[in-house]
Parts: sequence; C-alpha cells; structure tokens
Amino acid sequence: MASREVVDFFRSRKLGKGRLLQKLKAALLSANAVLDDAEEKQMTNDHVRKWLDELKDAVYDADDLFDEIATEDLKREAGVEPRALVCKVWSFAADARRSKLGDELERVLERLESVVKQREVLGLGEVIRERTPRVTTSLVDESGVFGREKDREAVIQLLLSDRGEKNTSVMAIVGMGGVGKTTLSQLVFNDGAVKGSFELRAWVCVSDQFDICKLTATALEEFSSSSKKETENLDQLQLQLKNFLTGKKFLLVLDDVWNEDSNLWDAFLQIIVTTRNKRVASVARAVSTYPLRKLQDEECWDLFTKHAFDEHNFEAHTRLEDIGQRIVKRCDGLPLALKAIGSLLRCESDIREWEKIAESYIWNLAPAKDGILPALLLSYHYLPPQLKRCFAYCSVFPKDCIYEKDQLILLWMAEGLIEQPNESGTLEESRSLLHRVRDVESSFSMHDLVNDLARYVAGRSFFSLDGGNAHRVSSSTRHLSFVRTHYDVVSRFRVLAGAMNLRTFLPLNVAHVRLCEYNLLTDEVLHVLLPSLRRLRVLSLSHYWKISTLPSSIGCLKHLRYLNLSYNESLIRLPDSVTALYNLQTLILAYCRSLIELSSNMGSLTCLRHLDIRDTSLNRMPLGMNRLKDLRTLTNFVVAENGETRVREIGELGNLMGTLSVQGLQNVDSYRDAEIVNLREKRYLKKLVLEWGSNNNITQQNNLNILDKLQPHWNLRELTIISYSGRSFSDWLGHGSFSNMSVVHLESCKHCVSLPPLGQLPSLERLMIEGFDGVTSVGTEFNGSNCISFQSLKYLEFTDICSWKEWACFAIETGGLAFAHLQELCIRNCPQLSGGLPSHLPSLTALSIGRCPQLMSSLPFAPLLREIKLDDCGKVSGVEPLLNGTELRDMKIWNLSTLPLSCDSLISFPLEIFPSLKDIKLLGIKNLEHLANSDGLLPTSLTSLHISFFENLTSLNSRALHSLSSLENLSIIGCPKLHSFPKEGQILPASLTSLSIYFTGLKSLDNLGLHHLTCLKEFRIDFCFNLRSMPAEGLSSSLSNLFINKCPMLAKRCQRKKGKDWPLVSHIRCIVIEGVLVT
Repeated sequence: MASREVVDFFRSRKLGKGRLLQKLKAALLSANAVLDDAEEKQMTNDHVRKWLDELKDAVYDADDLFDEIATEDLKREAGVEPRALVCKVWSFAADARRSKLGDELERVLERLESVVKQREVLGLGEVIRERTPRVTTSLVDESGVFGREKDREAVIQLLLSDRGEKNTSVMAIVGMGGVGKTTLSQLVFNDGAVKGSFELRAWVCVSDQFDICKLTATALEEFSSSSKKETENLDQLQLQLKNFLTGKKFLLVLDDVWNEDSNLWDAFLQIIVTTRNKRVASVARAVSTYPLRKLQDEECWDLFTKHAFDEHNFEAHTRLEDIGQRIVKRCDGLPLALKAIGSLLRCESDIREWEKIAESYIWNLAPAKDGILPALLLSYHYLPPQLKRCFAYCSVFPKDCIYEKDQLILLWMAEGLIEQPNESGTLEESRSLLHRVRDVESSFSMHDLVNDLARYVAGRSFFSLDGGNAHRVSSSTRHLSFVRTHYDVVSRFRVLAGAMNLRTFLPLNVAHVRLCEYNLLTDEVLHVLLPSLRRLRVLSLSHYWKISTLPSSIGCLKHLRYLNLSYNESLIRLPDSVTALYNLQTLILAYCRSLIELSSNMGSLTCLRHLDIRDTSLNRMPLGMNRLKDLRTLTNFVVAENGETRVREIGELGNLMGTLSVQGLQNVDSYRDAEIVNLREKRYLKKLVLEWGSNNNITQQNNLNILDKLQPHWNLRELTIISYSGRSFSDWLGHGSFSNMSVVHLESCKHCVSLPPLGQLPSLERLMIEGFDGVTSVGTEFNGSNCISFQSLKYLEFTDICSWKEWACFAIETGGLAFAHLQELCIRNCPQLSGGLPSHLPSLTALSIGRCPQLMSSLPFAPLLREIKLDDCGKVSGVEPLLNGTELRDMKIWNLSTLPLSCDSLISFPLEIFPSLKDIKLLGIKNLEHLANSDGLLPTSLTSLHISFFENLTSLNSRALHSLSSLENLSIIGCPKLHSFPKEGQILPASLTSLSIYFTGLKSLDNLGLHHLTCLKEFRIDFCFNLRSMPAEGLSSSLSNLFINKCPMLAKRCQRKKGKDWPLVSHIRCIVIEGVLVT
C-alpha cells in the first residue's frame, strides 16, 4: 500500500494534501498494535474472530483501490499516452477517475476506522514481544522415527498371522491425530518380511472424501502399476479389481479413513486401515485393531532434539535441556506436535524465547472443535507476521495436495505476500508447519491437522468448491480453489455469483484424483464469470485443453499478477488485450503445443518476472523483450529469420535464472550479437540449451565464432547443444572450470569430426551424445588431460553415430579408474562400430547395445549387472564372463545372427545360467529352434517371457516352461513353424495370468492345459489363420477376458450361441471378436 504511486495520489490536492494518507496510517497502526492479541484471543472468543474477518475485508478493499492507483501509473510508464487531439478529453477523464477513486477511498477508510475502533470494546491490547525467528505415500525416512520398533513388530505379527478361514481380513490402526498412524503404516508397508509375504502391495490415501469408485480405481492402478482407467462404472471396476487379485496374496493400506458407512466396506477384500475413529474400525469389520499409543518420555525427547538441535548439535545447547523437557511434556507424546515445536525452536538459542513457549497459555487451551492441537497453534503464533499470511494462504490447497515450491512462491508473490523470488527462505522458516514430500527438494504438503489450522486462521476469505468450508460464498470470499474434474460444467460455478471480490481462481489436482488427460471447462466461466471478477490476481486455466482463445475481456483484469494457461492443446495465440495486464508478474504457457506467437507488445508488461513457454510452437519472439528488465525466468527465446527478433535483446535481461533455451541460432548473423547476449555474466542460470535449426546455412567458422561468444557462467549445471554445424567445439566446452556441470547433451551436430574433452568435467553425471555423422573414432580427445577421466559419470549414451568405427577407451583405463562410477551404458544405432568397448565397468548395472551389426568387441566385465538389452549387435563375445556372478533380472535380446554366448551354433539358448532373471524378451533370433537344451531348465525366477519372430522355432520345452512357478505373462509372437504343442500333458505353469499368441502357425490349442490355469485372466489370440478350434477340454473358469482377432476359423466357432465352441467360452465375462464385444 505504501508504493510511490499511492503516496503521490494521496498527496494530490484533490485529496486534502495527504489527509487521507495520515488517516490510513493511523488506522493501520492501531490495528497492527493489537493484531497479536486478537490472533491469540480468536481461539476462545468468536467475537474477536469475527472482528479479524471484518478487518481483513476492510484491508483487502483498501488494497484493491490502491492497486488501481498504481496501475494507472504503470500505464503511463508503459507509454499508453493519448494523442494530442484527445489530450484534453483524456485529462478530463483522468480527473474524473481520480475523483471517483477519492470518494471510494473515503468510504473504505471510514469502514476501516469503524472496525479499528471496536478493538477497545473487545478488550484488545498491545502485546510486546520480540520477533522469533497431507498427502501421504508409502515412503518413509526411518532415521526420523523414534519409539515405534515394538509397534512395528506387533503390527507385523498381527498382519502375518493366520486369522482362520477368511481369505481376506482387515486390521485397523487407531489413534488420535498426530500420534503417528501413517508413519507406523509406512514402516510396516516397507518391512522386508512384509514385502516377502505379499505378492502385491498398494498404498491408497483416502482422507475424508471416501469416494468408493475413485478408491477402487486407485487401488486397481496401484496394484497393476497402470495409470489407465478404462471405466468409471463401480461394478466393472470392482470386477476388474477382484479378477486381478483372485489367487494372489495382497496387502492394501488405506490411510486416513473417516467414513463410517458399513456398506462401503463390502467392496473390499489383508487390508490395513489407519483412522482416528474407532467406529471406522468397527464398521470395516477389522479382525484386529491396534490402538497406537503415544510416545514414551525418552522417545519424545529423541524426536524433539532431532528437530530442535539436529541431534549432533545438542551438546552445545545443554542449558536449554530443562526447558526443553518441560516443552516435551506439554506435547503429550504426539509426534506431530514434537516435530512442529522442535522445528520452531531449531534456530533459536535465546533462553528467554524458550521460556515464552514453555509457559504460553496456549498449552492450556483445549483442542478446538476443529481438532487443532495447541502445539500447532503455538507454531503458528510464533511465526513472523509475514509468514502467518503466507501460511494462511496455503489453505487454498486441499488436503492430500502436493504443491511445488516454485508454484507456491509465485502465488505468494502474486498476492503481495513476498516481494522477490529469493524470499523463498520463507519456506525454510515455515518448516514447523510445512514438510517436504519424501526426499523431493521442491515438493511440499501439509498434515491434515496442519491443513485444518490453515483453514481456521484463514477465516472466511478462502473457499473450496469441493466442500469442507466453514462459511458460505460472499463478498468476503477472496480466494477460491477446486479440484479439476473431467467435465467442469457451469452448475459447479453458480455458487460464485456473490464472490465479486475474488482474488484467486485456482484449479488443482490431488493425489487421490487422477488428472484426466483431457479436462473440459464450460465456456460460461471464460465469457461470463471471469470478466465479472475484476479483482482477480491469480487465474489458472491450466490443463483445460479445448480453450482455443481467450476473450479480449481478459485485459480488463487490471489487478492480475499470475496467469497460467499451461497444458492447453488448442490455444493458438493470445489476444492483444493481454498486454494491458500491466501488473502481470507470471505468465505460464508451457506445453501449449499449438501456440505459434506471442502478442506483439509484450514489452509493455514491464512487471513480468516469469515467462514459461516450454514446448510451444513459437517461431519468433516479439521485438521489445529487452524492456522486461525484471524478468527472472525466460524458458525459451526464439530468434527469427531476417532480423525480426534480435538475440542481443537477451543481453539486457540481467536477472535471468533457472533454464534458458535459445533457439534459431542459425539466424544470428554476427558473432558480435552473440557476444552482446553476455551469457558469461548470467550467474544464476542453471540450465542452458543452444539450438541451431536444421537449415543451417551459415559457415562452419561463423558457427564456431558464435559458440565461442555464447560461453556461459561457470555456475551452469546442465548444457544442451542441438544442430550445431561447426567441425569442432569451442575450447570452453569441457573445461574443468565448469565444476558444477552435471549433465551434457550434444545432439545432431552432424559436421563435428571429434568430441570435446568432456572427461575433464569433475561433476559430470549424465552424458548423452547423438546424431554425430562426422565422428569416426572416440579416443583420448574425449577423455581430456585429467588423470582420472569421467570420475563422476553415472549414465553414458551414444546414439545415431553413423560413421563411428572404434572406441579407443582402453588407452585411459590405467588403474581401472576411468568410468569407475558408470552405472548405465547405452549404445544405439552405430552401424560401423566394430570394437573398443571398456573392458571393466565395476559399477555398471544396465547395459544396452542396439543396431550395431559390425560390433566384434568383447563385452565389459560388470559384476553388478542387473539388466542387459542386446539388439542386432553383431558378434559380441564375453557374455558368459560378463554374467558370471551377477544377479541378472531383466534380459531383452533382438535380431541376433549369432547368439552372444560361447555356442558354436544358435540352435538352443541355455537360459538356466541366469538364475535371477525376472523378465526376458527374445526377438528375431533366426536360427533358434528350442528355448532350452534338453537337460536345462529356464530360470524359475521369471515373471515375464516374451518370444517374438523366431523363424525356426518349432517347439517349446514343456518341462522348462512348466517349471516357471512365478511366470505371470507369456507372449509368443511371429513363430510360423510352431504348429502344435507336444503331447506331454500340461506345459504352462499354473501361475500364468496373461497369455498372448500372435502370428503363429498353430492349428490347435490342445495339450496346453488351459483349463488347469486357475490364475489365467486374459487370453489374446491374433493372426493365427490356421487355428481351427478351442481345446476340447475347455478354458479355465478364472478367465475373464478373451480377445480373438484375424483368426477366421476360430472366430466362427466362437460366435455367441451359434458357434460350435460357444459352450467352451460362454462363461467368460468379456469376449471381444474382431473388435466387437459379444458378451
């Protein structure tokens, strides 16, 4: 409110030479003096709580008026001035507007003063004190858990014990909020004994919205590791879940359950339920209930000191121990309270501040009807005023919502709660109430009880369309959020008719509601509702894919600071009126793949700080981008042909940070323009992409000169160079001074004849090189002059290097130090590569070589190898030494003319030498006739076997296949000589759940023993033209899905009620023949 424009406005003669400004200051100072006292007393006095809401309303109204004043000034700065012929009319209109604003300010200040005067009636006084500095998942940081080992053992014993005749059972962990039910469930879920006892495990966060349809779909997705939900019909979903789980031992955790309707539990089948409500455990018919106790004194102290002193620093704070012990007793054994208060005191060493918290009267408050713990109230109470407002704004996020750090900071900025992005330290200061999700540095969430606290302190200014509100929508409603649905129809928003002062319009996603690929929003929101919300500061329309254009009325939202239109597949261009949003700070257009241009006058948005245009179809930037001096984020800059966009404009944007992608560098005429870009001084850039176009006609020397001048700052962490057409790279690329560079990607640099010395980069972890047509050898120039090359590299990929013949890496392997930490090596489509692979990669876990038909090299020795993929890679040798002693779990082999084993002829494949394999894919091995030799067996660990395009495969070894007791998925594709199965009884294992047979010469399905496969759920038969009938013994009663396609004789025999084989298949729930559902 104290901006220069507002002060100037108040001091104008038409407003009494600052009289209103003085009155405003007096009113705000009076309110601020008693604010701390009011926030404490609102917990026990509803009249004080209402007074706070009235005060917020008055301040919001004043803030909106002051913002209009500041916006008028921004218009003038942007050059929106009248022409000479209409100057007098313009001046008259401006005076009229000022006079009207003055009248409105008089009314607002009168209201503010009236509210402030009520402080005396309410007994509010000044409090003098110094400033004191949930969605759940199955993952848990066990280092932060204390006192739950016995609980874990007890719950596991209950879980794994045989409960009698029932195939399924429910156990409940019951306890008050914050006692640690979720943490205990996470410990149990991740326990090794539990993992080994259940074939399938799934974790579902339920929360207070118990939607049985969504819950069933989420459980199905978790169990099947699939994000595809083909139906929203509850009956079909439950059938799918039942069919998938039948015959399997599974564990389902339902965390944070509130619903007491016993009928809803009929849908679910060992289940762990966490709940605060004992009745939930009863109606769920829990076989066992585990009441979770509070922590013991010693355990409480350990947890508190971890958060207050970071454990190892405790000895330096022994004088605080007595006070700390008193505080710990106040927390009453609740882990959530201990964490909150411990984090609050983490940076505080003043014994007086500890005493204030230990003796606070808030401890004596009974938990409110909202269930808010006194410890959480204390954490909030001792936050600085600015952080209180930031925390209250977090009530806009629903329970179970995970929000990104950067998103939250931009929203706080838009609401004027923080000024600069570097004030993100507020998140660190708020850690007593917000916590990081898992180990993800940039993601946060709130415990349910903390979310309740945020909603409580936010009062009536926040509203959710999804329910859980303590107030109705009114003119006092300032912030709106809602969870997107597939169809957001007009009726959903009719409740907003009275919310004319709305500041935030924010659709969100939560963990238990899967984000639809295509969300649709009613046009009435765009063309009727939004234009009426003139005070909006935050507007998000992200993930609504059918918004092809915005109404021009968007330009009337003069207060707008944050506009998010990301993930819109239909948006082509923005209306010119967008450039009238002079207050706009953040514009997000990421993944609007149809967007071809920005508004021509973007330079007028002088307040813009963040412009995200990733993955769009922009072909140029508008002129004047250099006027955006405050720009921090500019994800992409497209240089157009014919000088329509000048790359030198980037040079004037000195505050850029994060990611910058410069595209169209082939259109830069002079290296002097590249020099003016001045990337060397942009120290806050973390990721840089330099991209030339495919039609690069400038000389190779000019390309090199431009690249020389585009040298970034040493702080850069990630670098990508695309379609560079010079013969060599600049000296700076690979220089050891880039000590922070961890990722390098070089793509389609077709004229380069050598690679830069990337081995010198000490922190390089990921390196991708693809599309180098001129490189014939990779050797010492790649390694650089370091005695230890690639000392940190973990992932290395070479792709589409068509002339590469030799990798001379052996020359640098002195002492076995090169590539010592390499975990993944991938070489694809290098048709002339013949040899020179590293001989020893001690840390390698995954090796992939594909489309390298000339390769004659021995494979590297890799004792930690877990995954190998070979595809058309010539006559590589050394597979047996490579695999000896390894625990290979995943093998994929394609199109090998000679099997990479010491077999003289490719007639059999002894897979039994790989005892830990889980997944095998074998494709296009032309001479293979048998999968196993006559004596050997396939590895019994297999869960998936895929056999494709074996031209000479004539039989399957029945003994080998039947021994696969863990096999779930079997695919046989493209084996024209496989006509029948041997008459040796059942050859398929009983564990099979999915069977696919495509493009074979099969004439009969007899001898497969399909009727004995009691776990089989899905059977697919495609392009088996000679297949005449179903097996005479029939199909398994467990089969729920049968698909027949391009099998004319079989399809005819399986026609509904008419085919001869219909009695053999009629029990199957879903039968699809030639794409038609016949059941």
